Amino acid sequence: MIDIVMTAKNMGIYVIVVDRDQSSPSKRFADKSFNISTDDVSALEAICRDEDVDGVFTGFEDFNIHIARELCTRLALPFYSTEEQLSIVTNKLLFKEQCRRYGVPVIEQYTLSQAIEEGKYPYIIKPADSYGSRGITVCRTEAELYSGYEKAISSSTSKSAIIERFIDNDYGTELFYTVVNGNVHLTATADRYTVKNGDTTVPLPVAEVFPSRHATEMAEMLDPAIRGMLRGLSIKNGLVLIQALFDGKEYFIYEMAYRLTGEQHYRLVEKQHGINLAKMMIKMSLGQDISEFDTPLLDDVNFIKPSINLALLLDHGTVGHISGLERVYKIEEVISYNLTHADGDVIKASGDYSHMLIRINMVANSYADLRRAVKQVDEYVSVTSTEGKDMLTVHFALPEEI
Repeated sequence: MIDIVMTAKNMGIYVIVVDRDQSSPSKRFADKSFNISTDDVSALEAICRDEDVDGVFTGFEDFNIHIARELCTRLALPFYSTEEQLSIVTNKLLFKEQCRRYGVPVIEQYTLSQAIEEGKYPYIIKPADSYGSRGITVCRTEAELYSGYEKAISSSTSKSAIIERFIDNDYGTELFYTVVNGNVHLTATADRYTVKNGDTTVPLPVAEVFPSRHATEMAEMLDPAIRGMLRGLSIKNGLVLIQALFDGKEYFIYEMAYRLTGEQHYRLVEKQHGINLAKMMIKMSLGQDISEFDTPLLDDVNFIKPSINLALLLDHGTVGHISGLERVYKIEEVISYNLTHADGDVIKASGDYSHMLIRINMVANSYADLRRAVKQVDEYVSVTSTEGKDMLTVHFALPEEI
């Protein structure tokens, strides 16, 4: 959120940050802050009225999206989505129903009894309404099905879970949409490379490479149905991420994010086209006109320059020392980064996004330059635990065939 705070301030906006964590990093950059939990909506409402707030904004996860929308309703302030839209796109069961309604391909789904009876292992069990890969288990035995189901239910707000066939590979695809005044722009595509930390943990992203090798094919096979679904949801404005599994032949849509996303793809779009989509979202929160963003420049499934969001993952343990990041920041291709851990942090063996040390956005003039930059990151960064062990679990290299 630091990037959002600074973007807003550079737009001349007075920024107030609210977080229950007194040391929340973005508070250091805000004009004013409060140590209040965001789920205390009445307290947030009182602050907004006392401070004459003109807009409410949140970013990169689903929990606060619902809160921000409710707060805007109480204050009669603009918000880009409705509760009905959010209830569908943040619930995996409802989202799959929406996909089927508009012919968007999705993976097979099972009840617990069906999964046990048919025994088509492996399965993946997910909370219907969680985020950040929390509560997800890959199940290869009946015992893991039962324990995975309980884990998913306990991580679900609605106490519901979804069971699907697990496509056991380390590769998927993504489509990024920008919707402006009802006009849908397919702004970017990416190939998503993942890694598993164990047999039962969910794959975590290690790289998103722009554009996707399948950009043209996805534009032909998936884009028309996805646009129909977005129209069916009555989405008029905002940013949409569609994630797909790929088994080598077919695509299966499994996730939609109707918000800014963790890889900050808007930074890559800005570098490519000079258009800052975070500014668009901020302007919407203030009820300002966003017509300038309705441009054919945002219809670009094939980026002008090859780009990557590179994630470095950590093993569980206590971080003793991180070194080399200062050299990474000086790499010519690096345009932004999001560091989430520091010396002394304890990394639990959760298998979720808390294992991420940093996500780095890079834009290069060629794939050769991008491959070199990725290799430099791998050479420069070192993370040792307090016990002296190497904590970096993955050393991603850009595939030679790209």
